[in-house]
Amino acid sequence: MSRPLLRRAVVPASLALGLVLGAAPAALAAGAAPRPEPTASADADAAALRAAMDDVSETLAEDAERAAAVTLTDAMRADATFVLRPQDAAIVLRPEVSVTPLERRVQKERRTTVRLTADLLFEFGSAELTPSAAEAVAGLAADVPQDAAVAVDGHTDSVGDEARNDDLSRQRADAVAGVLARVRPDLRLTVTGHGERQPVAQNEVDGEDNPGGRALNRRVEVTYDAPQA
Repeated sequence: MSRPLLRRAVVPASLALGLVLGAAPAALAAGAAPRPEPTASADADAAALRAAMDDVSETLAEDAERAAAVTLTDAMRADATFVLRPQDAAIVLRPEVSVTPLERRVQKERRTTVRLTADLLFEFGSAELTPSAAEAVAGLAADVPQDAAVAVDGHTDSVGDEARNDDLSRQRADAVAGVLARVRPDLRLTVTGHGERQPVAQNEVDGEDNPGGRALNRRVEVTYDAPQA
């Protein structure tokens, strides 16, 4: 008995290649699609955060209950606060010295004394004027009468060796006088260093150091008289 002949479908090569190439992008896109992340880890983190927040809330509530149950006594209030006293301050608490100006003018009849704060003119322990200080001193010269006799006096506080303070006060007075002589050659200048011997404030109060007073004592004074009317 003869077997039936099997017929094979013949597909043109160009058509077969087109089918393969057409299916490839779809297969790649399916493989590249993101897979959904598991949610078990995120759920566990959220649960841990909620538990921690609950613990904090409970702790705060307990602290509030304990604080409400405490009765404050005068002794407890005194221990929690302290009184501000001027003598305990680093600088004396006085309104007139709360802000340190560069200059203070003292007028006595015809005589004018300009007190220059040394701390704003010089570096610590130095007799060299800073550029801004030299400019400020030069500006003061405009107020001095023509051909006036001007006394320039240097002063220090009581800290340090007396001989060193004498030298420093004279050197600082010389520095100020040098600026005045440069911008006003008509002035007749007398320069003196007094060291610590002529304070305008107390260097000590009740045996304790008085930084505010010492700051006022570190100064250079420029004194001149107004012309006769």
